[in-house]
Parts: sequence; structure tokens; C-alpha cells
Amino acid sequence: MQTSIVIKMGRAMIEKSRIYLGLSIVLLMLSVACQQSVTEDSMEHPPEIEEMDHSGMDHSGMDHSAGHSDHNPKHGGTFFMALDKIHHLEGTLSNPDIFRVYIYDQFTLPLKVENLEKTSGTIYWGEFPDPPGILLETVPEKAMLEANLNREFEFPVTLTLLLQFHGAEDGSEPELFTFVFDEYSDDQDE
Repeated sequence: MQTSIVIKMGRAMIEKSRIYLGLSIVLLMLSVACQQSVTEDSMEHPPEIEEMDHSGMDHSGMDHSAGHSDHNPKHGGTFFMALDKIHHLEGTLSNPDIFRVYIYDQFTLPLKVENLEKTSGTIYWGEFPDPPGILLETVPEKAMLEANLNREFEFPVTLTLLLQFHGAEDGSEPELFTFVFDEYSDDQDE
């Protein structure tokens, strides 16, 4: 009698193992199917990114095979991607003590002048935005914002930028970026 109970328990365990194995195979197959349905094309240009293009540029007809992957500095500075996952920016520190910020769209193309002029920023000495700050001025012919720091300093130097992108919701907080410079940037726009 004990043998038949052991046999029944063994069969029940085998049946449960088959069920778990079957479920595991189904889940694995679903996982593979989901991964295959996400193509490179669907990852490059999600519709919500296209709809949120705040650069003001017409990207239709342009080849974006590289997609949103260029995060390299163009002016020898420090490069960031904004929290909105659209804007990119690069900050440089040039001699004589000029801080510049170049702002790009999701394809790392400079913003149109009218959108750049609607972007505002303030630069602060140190890691925290403590007053007084220095307002950045728009330099439309170079597609950038800049500020003369008017202060002697020694490297390393830390600057904090509060930047309000054009198209930001009313009342939204500016985005904070911290730049640490060990030397002047190799900025070709000097």
C-alpha cells in the first residue's frame, strides 16, 4: 500500500514537472516572438518622439539611419542628453572665460533660431544654483547661448546650468546640468 502511494506521488510530481516545462517553453516562445516583432525601424523613430519634435525642423525626407545615437561633443565640451530625451546640449568653457551652450534636437542638429531664442538659461558658479546667476544670451548666427563669466578662477571649475527649453510647459522647472572643467575646451567657435 505504501508503494502505491509513493508511485502516485511520483506520477503527480512528474505531471507537475511536465506542466512547468510546458509553461516555460510557451513563455520562452512568447519572449522570442515579442523580441522579433520589435524591429530596428520601430525603435529608431517611435511615433511619440516624432510628435514631440520641438526643434522646429522638418525631418521628413532626411536619412536618420543613425537614429538618436550621436552623443559626441562637436565643440570639445561636455555633452548631455536632456531628460525629455529630445534635446541634447554641449557646454564649453573658452578663453577668455566664455561659457557657451550649444543646443541640438534628437538628431543632434542645431535648433532653429526661433526655438533657440525661446530657450533660456542661467549659469551659476559651483555645484548648486546659488544666486547670483549669469543669464545666457542667444547668439543666433552661431546657434548657441553664451555668457561672459567676468571672474578669475583656477581649474578645476564647476558650473551649474539651469536651462528652460522652448516648448516647456508653463510653470515647469528648468533642467539642471553640472559641468566640471579641468581646462579650457577645444571650442572651434572661439
